[in-house]
Amino acid sequence: MRPVLGAQNPRVAELRRLIGRRSSRSGDIVIEGPRTVGEALDAGCQPSVVIVPERAEDDASVVAVERRLPASVEFLLVRDHVFERLAPSTTPQPMLAIVARPVASLPAAPSVVLVLAGVSDPGNLGTLVRAADAVAADAVVVVGGADPWGPKAVRASAGSVLRVPIVQYGQLDDAVDALREAGVTVVGTDVTGGEPFDQGVLDRPVAIVMGSEPHGLDRDVDLDAWAHIAMPGRTESLNVAMAGTLLLHEASRS
Repeated sequence: MRPVLGAQNPRVAELRRLIGRRSSRSGDIVIEGPRTVGEALDAGCQPSVVIVPERAEDDASVVAVERRLPASVEFLLVRDHVFERLAPSTTPQPMLAIVARPVASLPAAPSVVLVLAGVSDPGNLGTLVRAADAVAADAVVVVGGADPWGPKAVRASAGSVLRVPIVQYGQLDDAVDALREAGVTVVGTDVTGGEPFDQGVLDRPVAIVMGSEPHGLDRDVDLDAWAHIAMPGRTESLNVAMAGTLLLHEASRS
């Protein structure tokens, strides 16, 4: 039988410190749930450590993932209360894995790219990555804002962060320059200004730039074009994830 580790085990204490110190600059990320860990394996991301609570040892989903793990992966079974303390979320799924942070670069000739500049809500960011995955976007570029590899963003993406290349830049200008060099038209989004989004402004190859939730994009940013979504109703704006999903589907269709 596999040993069940308690809170006083030195390895458990070490992992608690590692997970607690994890930041947007960490070389490792923490993913949660058998489904997401399975998707990581599908994407070629091999965990270094997998942690499972005692109560879930015989769960079919856990067993299925365990059978796929190479012998080199450290598999730990821990007490249920220990697992609750290790997990980043308040209602964790019954598996944690530590995986090296994926590193990606901008594809040579992208067709559709989503650029998220200062999107600070990890749920919105993860949802937008999921939308980009749904339309087979070539990459998601992240500038500032939430960590795309934070637990909430990974969970909201439903595993899409493991399939879509996530490229991070420190400055929006650098991202725009790289996209132009790749032959892409860079289109900003604005609540009222610019061209109607469904009138050809999002013809491919295109990069759609979404700004922060409360402020949007600064109109002084040097972009190739601007697009907006007409809203004849009484609301002033759409949630950034909702707007981005609509724009991505238009870009993939055009």
